[in-house]
Amino acid sequence: MEFKQGLMLGLGIFLALAVMFAVIGRAAADEAPLSYAGSKERTITVTGTGSVYTVPDIAKFSAGVVTESNTSADALQKNAQLMDKVVGAIRQTGIPEKDIRTGKVTLEPVYNHYSQPQGSTEKPKIVGYRATNTITVTVRDLSRVGDAVDAATNAGANKVAGVSFELSEERSSAAYKEALKKAVSDGADKARTIADAAGTGALTLKSISESGTYYPQPCYVEWGGADSARAAPMATPVLPGEQKVQATVSMAYAFE
Repeated sequence: MEFKQGLMLGLGIFLALAVMFAVIGRAAADEAPLSYAGSKERTITVTGTGSVYTVPDIAKFSAGVVTESNTSADALQKNAQLMDKVVGAIRQTGIPEKDIRTGKVTLEPVYNHYSQPQGSTEKPKIVGYRATNTITVTVRDLSRVGDAVDAATNAGANKVAGVSFELSEERSSAAYKEALKKAVSDGADKARTIADAAGTGALTLKSISESGTYYPQPCYVEWGGADSARAAPMATPVLPGEQKVQATVSMAYAFE
């Protein structure tokens, strides 16, 4: 008898809890879609792009000296003497020493290239040594680029690479800020165009972020070589052209 009463009591409690959870679950199921629908915003997401074209204000070129001699010491000594003349000539055009940097110095043996008889095991012989010294020159006044290149070759540089043009940090930063303004304006125009076409109400900017940047790579100008530069009767003309700086933003607008 007591067992039956306990069983009935437990069953009653179980049924009461089941009904209570069912009611709570139904209420939550009925209320959730309404709450979600009320909090969900309708948005327009756009990407704005802005570009600015600006003239580079820095030029760089490399000049090298290659010397050969019977001994490594003599090859290095001749190379150092010739490079001193090249650096001095470049500095006379107004380029400060801080803008002339050693790029690479190498010393390598020179072997004979005589053909060996078939089956010969004789190894190539060292007949001399070749020393190479290359410097990188930064020119911050573009009107001096041609003079600096000509001065280097006339002083003895026998290895000259092409000129590259770059934007200084200050000019690059200023151009990017202007590109950002254009990107934001472009994004706002796109959002307004979409909203007008869709017939929506007023727009409210909810978020904005940079989504991409583009800085130009150095622009290289091919060089004819040391001989052609040395033969030029006047300063070699160098034209920097323009480079593009681009900014991209992502923008999200809420609308009614």
